[in-house]
Amino acid sequence: MSQVLGGIDQILARVGKRVVSSDARGETITVEARSTVRAAPCPACHRWSNRLHGRYLRRLEERPMLEQPVVLAVEVRRFKCANAGCPRRTFAENIHALAGRHQRRTQSQARALHALGHALGGEAAARLANVLGLRTSADTVLRELRRAPGRKRKPRPRVVGIDDWAIARGHQYGTIIVDLERREPIEVFAGREGIAVAAWMRAHPSIEIVARDRAGAYSEAVDIALPAATQVSDRWHLLSNLRDNVERLLYRLGPQMRQAAQQVEVGGVTLGRQGVLSRNSRRSWQRLSDQRRATRLALYERVMALRAQGGTMKGIARELSINNRTVHKFVTAGAFPERAPKARGPTPLDPHRSFIEERIAQGCRFPELIWQELKQRGYTGSRASVQSCVVRLLFPQGKAPLVEVPVRTMPCPSARRVFGWLVGWRKLAVEEPRSADHERFVQALCKIEPASKISSDRMSFGGACMCRFLCRGDGLVRWYAATLRITRCPRIIGRSVPSATTSLAYGDARYGDAAKRTGRRGSR
Repeated sequence: MSQVLGGIDQILARVGKRVVSSDARGETITVEARSTVRAAPCPACHRWSNRLHGRYLRRLEERPMLEQPVVLAVEVRRFKCANAGCPRRTFAENIHALAGRHQRRTQSQARALHALGHALGGEAAARLANVLGLRTSADTVLRELRRAPGRKRKPRPRVVGIDDWAIARGHQYGTIIVDLERREPIEVFAGREGIAVAAWMRAHPSIEIVARDRAGAYSEAVDIALPAATQVSDRWHLLSNLRDNVERLLYRLGPQMRQAAQQVEVGGVTLGRQGVLSRNSRRSWQRLSDQRRATRLALYERVMALRAQGGTMKGIARELSINNRTVHKFVTAGAFPERAPKARGPTPLDPHRSFIEERIAQGCRFPELIWQELKQRGYTGSRASVQSCVVRLLFPQGKAPLVEVPVRTMPCPSARRVFGWLVGWRKLAVEEPRSADHERFVQALCKIEPASKISSDRMSFGGACMCRFLCRGDGLVRWYAATLRITRCPRIIGRSVPSATTSLAYGDARYGDAAKRTGRRGSR
């Protein structure tokens, strides 16, 4: 305890106080402190005075010690000013080094709450503070954040990134500016108009490089405020625009994609069941899927009918109370866009599926026995997985006997999956290698629809953005020449690939979303 009080005594000595007594008998350690000096300077005229006017106690919460809360009962004296011409008659001695005006906690505890709040936000910081013995609430943590003095002046930024973020999605947006060399946000303000961005840029003439998206407002703001600055395009936005445009094209190629999928055989002669399904034999989820398809088909026909009558996309969306994007997809699809079936991912049973089909063909109908046999063959999965597989093979569409059925064809994949196969990012070791079925599908689609051969340009485009080390020498020159054909702003896109300063602003734009969640949007 003497060491603890010695540490407190050092803190109190900074403001002319000393420990006179302590009480640790209850749940709280109470430390009383008295003054060691006889005079104090007036804050108005700075003249020292020893004419005592009165005294009072301030109870300040200090950081806990020995897992117990600590309260400092500090004596504060008031003096009469000795200067007859001073506007202040009385004043209190200064203890700002220990606690600010009207504060009920010491500066050290306030700094601890500020650090917790800055790292975690209001609610999370309050929960952790209570565990550490700092009795507080989320509102108190946020007040400490707002009360904290401004941050130290940082060096002038040289490379910055600009992006927008949603304060209230669809209604109000803000702009975030990130120092890309120090990897930290340096400014957040409401609005994404070029006037506000240009005003901020003029106040920071040290900026040499600006990474941005393709928004015209930011481009004009940089041109006006910093015409000599180099503008580069953010790689995240390049890849996002690439995906959106390719998926939009593939969405219009729905019939061609289904035709290409029918040309891809995914298996030889296999065990299955033949027969025509009746309405009553279909499962509940299949009937629900049919109902939803009929609803979408009716909506598609209504949209196309209104479009044929000369209606605009926005007018059709308002009349049918649907999203503008839905109307745009229907109008540009060319035919009714069927939903792609859900892709079935790989399972530990896939290597043993042929053995299960063979045992079922031999007449075995006991999942427990098949599971025991699979365990001897190295299968480590559960019995429930084997039972589910056996049931699906035995009763996929009723209790018809198993027979040999012809080869199966690939189900039509979604536009997003085809985009990944076309662009070829899997070849860049970003994902696992493509299967032979995927390769055959891409080849069939390119033969049916020549427009899908844009994948060659997009492949080099995506590779250049994701792996800069691949884009050197003649390869970068050829890729830059290709961008002249596929974009309207090739200069900023060409600068983005060899630059190491892009692709950060979008990630830091999530700082604004995190600030909203943690309650720090009002604090800087």
